[in-house]
Amino acid sequence: MRKVLLYICSVFILGGMTSCEEFLDKREDVGLTEDDIFRDYYSLRGFLDQSFNQLENVMVMDNWENGRAFVGLFADEMATTDNSSAVFTLHSGNWLSNAKSSTTFEIGNGGSTAISRSYKALRINNRIINDIDKAPLTPEQKNEILGQAYFYRSWFYFQIIKRYGGMPIIDKVFEGGDDDIPRMTYHESHDWMMEDIQKAIYMLPDSWDDPNYGRPTKIAAMALKEWAQLFDASPLMQNDLNSTENKGYDTERAKSAAKSAYEVIRYMDGSKSAPYPYGLASKEEYTNIFYFKYPPVHQPEYIWVKRQFPNADNQNQKRTIRTFWQYEDLAFGSGPDGNSMCCPSLNIVNMFDKKGADGIYYPIDDPRSGYALDYDHKPFEDRDPRFYNNILLPGTTWGHYADGRTYYITTYKGGAAYQHMLTQKDCNKRMFTGFMCKKFMWPECNQYLEKNNPNCWWDYRFLTIYIRASQIYLDYAEALFEGCGSATATIEGCPISAAEAINILRRRIGLTDLPSDIVADPDKFRAAYRRERAVELMFENHRWWDIRRWMILEETFKDTYPIKGALFTPRESNHGSITDKSTLTYDYEQIDITPEVRSFTKKNYWYPLPQHDVDALNNLQQNPYW
Repeated sequence: MRKVLLYICSVFILGGMTSCEEFLDKREDVGLTEDDIFRDYYSLRGFLDQSFNQLENVMVMDNWENGRAFVGLFADEMATTDNSSAVFTLHSGNWLSNAKSSTTFEIGNGGSTAISRSYKALRINNRIINDIDKAPLTPEQKNEILGQAYFYRSWFYFQIIKRYGGMPIIDKVFEGGDDDIPRMTYHESHDWMMEDIQKAIYMLPDSWDDPNYGRPTKIAAMALKEWAQLFDASPLMQNDLNSTENKGYDTERAKSAAKSAYEVIRYMDGSKSAPYPYGLASKEEYTNIFYFKYPPVHQPEYIWVKRQFPNADNQNQKRTIRTFWQYEDLAFGSGPDGNSMCCPSLNIVNMFDKKGADGIYYPIDDPRSGYALDYDHKPFEDRDPRFYNNILLPGTTWGHYADGRTYYITTYKGGAAYQHMLTQKDCNKRMFTGFMCKKFMWPECNQYLEKNNPNCWWDYRFLTIYIRASQIYLDYAEALFEGCGSATATIEGCPISAAEAINILRRRIGLTDLPSDIVADPDKFRAAYRRERAVELMFENHRWWDIRRWMILEETFKDTYPIKGALFTPRESNHGSITDKSTLTYDYEQIDITPEVRSFTKKNYWYPLPQHDVDALNNLQQNPYW
């Protein structure tokens, strides 16, 4: 019996690199026959479920060779304290290996990168879609399997085209000699992908029972549709295979994205009595979006997540917290894991509004905010409430020691954690930004409390969130505004304005509405919705893709040292002897984080195709400037 391929790419890990022998791989013998796969419903579903295993799990640190590189490090959200991070290659802008022309750099996860995982998943789902009639299925079972397969095929194709741009249609298992086919434009690739998404929306159920929660659903497919349409309408995607110019938004495609996003909003509004209701979390529930008591897994904001079943035997959650979010004294350990940390930049901290004297929240570059980075202006008071959900400041109380004493964050100049980072061999070539990430971490998870509670690292759970309810409102606002040119306009199928969609998100967290003069000015409103997106989706694997599709790489990283930090210097000369560190006051100084170079140029808007494959295939066109 002819055997089928389960892997599309041969994968090796070398600082986050992957290699494919061919752009579209050939059959390979891994020991499963057609009879094994298509024997019955359960065998076919087991084959399908390998697609779920290929989803990127960016909230898990499970690959040391990637140098502890979290996705927040890609753009301007974070800086790393790890001397050996593989993210430095990404920052260099040189994503084609000179030594191995068959490789393209990308940070991977779980032993391989998103590109190689996507090709493997495409092969799995092409096999299912094309040969499903070989399995003895009821009509209901066939619909269930196909709905998921169409969703996965569109999801993983989207992962490829948002990196490479337009690609060939990948809708079959390629045989030898039939893979040398021309690339399509991004729009053509997108339009083909939409056919799969529409089928998935039609076939997928509204919900699954609890053991199957995490499988694709109708709302997940609807959300993927509007998200993909927003990308398709964005400036970068208006280019053909030969150009990389900012041509602005396609307004008609933007309007289509807005209409699809509103369909998701309307679906969420009608789901309140469903087994798994969807919608925006309240202010009181907001923290639960990012970590939660387990069980249950489902949170109302979750539309599409990577479901895990973490437990104390699975060390990945503890390792992730220690490696991504904590310094050595919290994390324990003298090696790279204990001393690495992904630190929020002042760039991203500056995205949070500040309350002005009139009680209205303004961007900090607006004089009405009263912001200045100095002691007298109290720059970190009265900020957007999400600031205190996402960011830890020096001197903050953070849990306690095993004996009950209060623990304080000592990352200010002269503090114990700050001084340690200056000298420790695994982080002494980096710089600290002044801020820590709080968004995915609770005070009880530290090495001191572990002595009394070994499970403190698992008191809560977190998941990789691909799409949540807030994103839908943000996508809607951007798409409608860019389609209409006005923040207050509505069109048929979009009964709320772009400004109102943003204000809905602001009100639920306790912010005032956007100031009316910002809403009335198109340039200011564009800056406002982009700022709102950066704040709400901070560290959730959006910023890198948004900066590229908006075509603002050069603007964002124009400085020689584009990543900024803040130096907190205690005004109390005896700060070392003060027990309650939360009473310390500071002078502030903006600093350049000089090790954090971003050498991006126009070529980095698209990822390069492996030159080995471009040379081998007559019709495979390389991306511009590569």
